Amino acid sequence: MNKRIKELQFQAAAQVNPLLEGSEWQQVFVENFAELIIKETLQVARAGIEFGDGMEDAVYKYFGVEE
Repeated sequence: MNKRIKELQFQAAAQVNPLLEGSEWQQVFVENFAELIIKETLQVARAGIEFGDGMEDAVYKYFGVEE
């Protein structure tokens, strides 16, 4: 997992109401995290191929995920 994914994880957690508990907190966190990853992926796609050889490769490289 690369640095940017960890940053998105912290950002997602910061967006969750601290008064929520247990599974409710986790559900909101997961929804926030997924939304942030989707938005970031779309930004990579819009940026074009500067991160790799095609969109799929660019997303893998940007997020530091092995194919």
